[in-house]
Amino acid sequence: MTLRWIAADIDGTILDSTSQLPPGNVTAIRQARERGVEVILVTGRRYGAAAWVAEALGLSSPLIVNNGAMIVCPTRSRRLARWFLAPEVATAILSATSGYSHCTVLHKDRPAAGQMVVCSRPRTNGQLHHYLNKVPGVTIQVESLHSEIDGDLIEIMFSGPLRVMEAVEGRLKESGFERHVRMAKTYYREKDLGIIDVLNKDCSKRSALDFLARSRGIRSTEIMAIGDNHSDLEMLEYAGVGVVMANGVAALKNRGFYQTASNNDLGVARAIGRFIL
Repeated sequence: MTLRWIAADIDGTILDSTSQLPPGNVTAIRQARERGVEVILVTGRRYGAAAWVAEALGLSSPLIVNNGAMIVCPTRSRRLARWFLAPEVATAILSATSGYSHCTVLHKDRPAAGQMVVCSRPRTNGQLHHYLNKVPGVTIQVESLHSEIDGDLIEIMFSGPLRVMEAVEGRLKESGFERHVRMAKTYYREKDLGIIDVLNKDCSKRSALDFLARSRGIRSTEIMAIGDNHSDLEMLEYAGVGVVMANGVAALKNRGFYQTASNNDLGVARAIGRFIL
């Protein structure tokens, strides 16, 4: 099997558990590219938070961000494709989850300020409060999130302790939104952190990767996908070679995917060495 693409998740995969980029992964990715293999980052991160990883790796390939809601060309910061959340659906979701406003962030397609919108600083939600404090230039606070619902809404994100996120997940399911949206779930039990991205129902890492691959004449069998969490499952199933990290969630294991080492033990580099170098 000839592999032409590597589709790799970022957090828990390319980055280690301290969100650093291990030099061993950088070297392996460079060697893969020297052999003509293109590397596509496929992440739940917004574009601004993913771009530095692409730059550090020397990549000029399109980025699949927000769990497949956008494909962006990094050399021009130009949007190649988008699948955004319908305003009427977003309004209904905000109404149904009004009790979780301290966990809610709107992601908007804006150049800088206002990429992330919150109703109030979530001081009772320590992890989210800490994260937003690190990106003050892109976060704005408004009196009502409903006022920010428009055609440039990429997604509604909920983030907080696992028990709270499991309650949000239950609320969304009870309200019947599973029929109308895509819920991309990323749970880190060792950090007691959960993230739920509520997206356009036609949006996923797999669908965006397939869209990009078809536009470039790449077959799914020519792709190796690497991931660690729930939102990576369909992408791993789609690829010719699916690789799950040793630190990956249990739901990804025992499905026939190749298991590499953890993100703290150069799992990405090892997978590249096994299948490409």
